[in-house]
Amino acid sequence: MNKNKLGFLIPLGIIVILAAIYPTGLYEDPEHLVYNLFLRIKPEIKEDESILLVNIDDLAISKVGMFPWPRDIMADGLVLLKEFDASYAVFDIEYTEASLRGLNPDILKIEVPYRFDSEFGSLRSNLQDLLDAIAAGAIPPAHIPLYSEEVLNLTVDTENRLKQTVSRIERDNDEYLGQAARYFGDTFFTIGMLPDEDDDISPEVKEWTRLRRSLQALEIEKSSSIKSAVDIRPSIFPIITRGLSAGFVNIVVDTDGMRRRIDLVMEENGNYFPQLAFSAALELLGNPAIGMSGRAVTLKKARIPGKTPADIRIPLAEDHTMLINWPKKEFEESFRHLSFYYLVLHSRQERDLIDNLRAMEGAGYLDYYQGDAPLMDYYDYGRSLKEQMLAGKSPESMEEYREVRSFFFSELEAFLNSGIDASLEDEINTLLQQNTFPEETVAELEGIREDIRSFFSASRSISGNLKRTREILQREVPGSLCIIGWTGTSTIDRGVTPFDESYDNVGTHAAIINTILQEEFLDDLPWWYGVVLGLLFSMVVYFITRRLSPVWSTVVGIIFILLYISASIMLFLFAGIYLPLMIAVLSISGTFIILTILNLIFTAKEKTYIRSAFGHYLSDTVVSELLNDPEKLTLGGEKKHITAAFTDVKGFSTISEQLTPTELVTLLNLYLSQMSDIILDLGGTIDKYEGDAIIAFFGAPVDLKDHASRACRAAIQMKKTEARLNTRFLEDQLAPGPLLTRIGINTGDMVVGNMGTARKMDYTIMGNAVNLAARLEGVNKQYGTWILTSEITKENAGDDFAFRMLDRVRVVGINEPVRLYQVVDETKYLEAEMGKAISSFHAGIERFENKEWDGAIEAFTQVLNLIPGDGPAETFLKRCREYKENPPPEGWDGVFNLTSK
Repeated sequence: MNKNKLGFLIPLGIIVILAAIYPTGLYEDPEHLVYNLFLRIKPEIKEDESILLVNIDDLAISKVGMFPWPRDIMADGLVLLKEFDASYAVFDIEYTEASLRGLNPDILKIEVPYRFDSEFGSLRSNLQDLLDAIAAGAIPPAHIPLYSEEVLNLTVDTENRLKQTVSRIERDNDEYLGQAARYFGDTFFTIGMLPDEDDDISPEVKEWTRLRRSLQALEIEKSSSIKSAVDIRPSIFPIITRGLSAGFVNIVVDTDGMRRRIDLVMEENGNYFPQLAFSAALELLGNPAIGMSGRAVTLKKARIPGKTPADIRIPLAEDHTMLINWPKKEFEESFRHLSFYYLVLHSRQERDLIDNLRAMEGAGYLDYYQGDAPLMDYYDYGRSLKEQMLAGKSPESMEEYREVRSFFFSELEAFLNSGIDASLEDEINTLLQQNTFPEETVAELEGIREDIRSFFSASRSISGNLKRTREILQREVPGSLCIIGWTGTSTIDRGVTPFDESYDNVGTHAAIINTILQEEFLDDLPWWYGVVLGLLFSMVVYFITRRLSPVWSTVVGIIFILLYISASIMLFLFAGIYLPLMIAVLSISGTFIILTILNLIFTAKEKTYIRSAFGHYLSDTVVSELLNDPEKLTLGGEKKHITAAFTDVKGFSTISEQLTPTELVTLLNLYLSQMSDIILDLGGTIDKYEGDAIIAFFGAPVDLKDHASRACRAAIQMKKTEARLNTRFLEDQLAPGPLLTRIGINTGDMVVGNMGTARKMDYTIMGNAVNLAARLEGVNKQYGTWILTSEITKENAGDDFAFRMLDRVRVVGINEPVRLYQVVDETKYLEAEMGKAISSFHAGIERFENKEWDGAIEAFTQVLNLIPGDGPAETFLKRCREYKENPPPEGWDGVFNLTSK
């Protein structure tokens, strides 16, 4: 009764202790480890094809320079993404500080040279006209001052226009990035959520951000728990005001340093801001109203492309964060990637191409373009459309801008490949072949020819490279949600995910958006689920295992642990819900471990008694069997099909008479130890010793399918060991002569078990099959053999042994005839001479039983020629000669009655 009461309190006590430890965080890291393992076996989440990571990677940094870059580079890239029809641009880059002013390369390299050439060309033309008119007398001297004043006014106007153009070379890159963001349209910038106030940030920017970038359509239930910030740090005013929306980039790191979750919403002074990726996801889903409860965020009537508007319920983990369903890949292998360098490369290639085309235009080569307007007019018109859109005008011009740009590049490629340069060279070559020009003219013509080759070749090369870059952008960018971030080797913006130990955090935003779009959410149940289920499982384990042996108690405990883990895995695989493991598994483990220990304590005394009482005269296997099942100590036995072996030393009485008692005991101990070890090593059980004789059996108490094979192998090894022992005995003069062992083996149904009385019992074997084994040991001396067995043993032993067939006999006490076999050796060790002898012997036996005495005599003689002194051959040779002189009676069946044991 006391034991049962103590056992009943075990699971309850364990669960109370484990629950009390929970607030210390001791289980967090192990739970995280198990969660990671579950993620690895969960089917991989599909990746949304629209997500594109635009990386400021090692390639971009090696070509452009160390990051951060001037913001005009980012702005140019944003403008180019819009040209190639990107859908959204999310900047995982904080622009919270003003940057230095920069240079506008279009003004510096294109407009300034063009304006200077145009203005000075016009001025030169006017001056030349004035001078020509004066020289021709077309202007009276009295009117010359008037015209001179007009020329001076033109010079001042030219100066002012040039100054205005040059003043535009310097550019506010922050303003330019903001213009590019407005030009692009759907751009998202960062807001930092701060734990302390920051007075360095403009209050106007903060207030504008709170008013225009906080969540408006948000319903919060009282049960919700939203993390709070004390202050915010938005992107600077020229940038954040031009973007479509913004979000915070604060991260959540678990206690083991790994990123598994994210806050979707944070609060600051009554204002609620979305996470950056969540902000973009809301725009993708049509800006649905948001409902927040304790364990979920609901996006009401969200519009996923291609689906009917419906609510999306995002489950929140126990700490009110969203668990990220990461792709099961490293950063470089997850989602689509594009190096930002291709955007920079496009701008550089385009600039180089236009520079070359301007030079060709100045040299007059573009005049050969056969279009409705000069070729460069299309480019300039497209540039004017872009400038208008950057200035905030005509956003509907984007489609026209793309068409103009596409038309320009298409016309340019056709022009450069039209062969016009070859035609021009042919004309020059024709002129040169006339040999009518002076050397100066020839040199000039050759120079023009080289210019044509150089201009057209360079333009074709640059145009071809630019075309390949545009093809890359055209393949990757259209319709993409572009997430832009720094991923170069020197970045510190990396973290650890369940699948990558160095994951660029820009990919976190991609994973967040992808989790929401795929609606493959993960969740975890509160820790007390583990407490309740742990107690339930532990109670069941207690009631099942309280009466079981330690082994079975352990088996049941492990089964229940596996059941709980399997249930957790299934719940995670099919529902994405993580069921806390540690408390429940520890509770189940503790229950069966403590119960097992108690059972061991309560039964230790009983087991100690059994071992001390029986260990001296039973084999270890028998003792172990009794310890596992003490019921076997009761009187009685069971019928089992096993193999028995009897051994006896030839003439041991004569040997013992020549030794002192001490010498005899020493000799016997050495002999019996070696022989017994062979039996025990092969799994046999030694029944008893009778002087020099050993009685053993194979197949009980431990079941052995190959008991007959083990018995035969033991007999062969005993004979081989005997030979080595005899060498020692004779060398050390431990025995007056060699010890030669006869062995009888038989297989059959035998009664095995405890025989005797309640006070004195013995684990032994009984039955006719046992008696036959004993008889066969003695029969060896009639045939001159050392190991005899029965036909049933031979059949059970298999083909691993070489047997020699002998008589069919009736032994004393057993009426059923038995075919005898000599166990010769293991087949793999059988010597060739012995193999031939066995074949000849079997031929002799066949002739003998057919009463063909002469043929039998010949066969047995062959055996003796191969093996002189062979006992069975001599025995049968003698019989053949006797039967030849005195034939056996009519009806003789070949069975011999053995009259001695």
